[in-house]
Amino acid sequence: MKEPIIETYVPQNKRLPYQVAASIGVAFVVGLIYSPINTNYNYTSFIPVIKHDTVYVHKITSLTIQGKDEKKEINESAYGSRSYGWEVRKLSGEELRKTLEGKGFRNLAKVDLAKLRRIYLAYCYESMLMNVHVLTDFPVSMIYSFFIIEATSQGVETELWRKHANAGGVKALKGHDYVTYKTREVIRGKNKFIRAKFMSAETTEEGMELWAGVLNSGRYAACKKANYRIKGIKLYESICKCVYKSGYHTDTDYKFRASLMAEYWQIKRDNFPLKKEYNQF
Repeated sequence: MKEPIIETYVPQNKRLPYQVAASIGVAFVVGLIYSPINTNYNYTSFIPVIKHDTVYVHKITSLTIQGKDEKKEINESAYGSRSYGWEVRKLSGEELRKTLEGKGFRNLAKVDLAKLRRIYLAYCYESMLMNVHVLTDFPVSMIYSFFIIEATSQGVETELWRKHANAGGVKALKGHDYVTYKTREVIRGKNKFIRAKFMSAETTEEGMELWAGVLNSGRYAACKKANYRIKGIKLYESICKCVYKSGYHTDTDYKFRASLMAEYWQIKRDNFPLKKEYNQF
């Protein structure tokens, strides 16, 4: 004789979905009210072709630093010409010196042509370089140093920067256009000239964001935590050495990059006009 099958009836709570939805709504509102975050940004990600790090690009429009009366913002008007040095490249040292002095630049009497050009580039690109500083939190002097090395030659912008908005010598990135140029790499301690693929951007703003994204990758995170109890050139060398050791470039002369970090502050102190007026030639 078969045993009877006993069916158990479980009463249904038809109001349960509404109760769950209401709880989620209340939690969301409470989160908005009490959230301490006041940073607004758009968020995308991409992965370099060769490297396996995921690189994050954060476009920050307003960043308030907790505990400091300081507010850093992206200057949208800073993305202008990419040819400031290119436009004055035919001026002799004396001609460029007189032109800069006429615009209020100071202490130029014994400055050579290449540095005169760098002074002008630092002045014209200052706001743009500050944008990369805000996006990455790396010192603006480091951004200047890397820009001079990767995007200029003898104080004149390279084609990679002028035509392709690549300020940091960034190699090709997955999902983005690229261009091929001959470049110098240090391989097994020797200089080698090879053809390499570099990132190409359509606009200056896009190029800055992609460069910032590379600097924001995990491999350079430790380099942002420099020991600021160290002062002067030793501090700069520690930052540049960390970025080199983390694989940003193959050139072992990180001390030269550090010297350009020091130059940035010297230029601002000694050579910039006392009252900055953004007049272009």
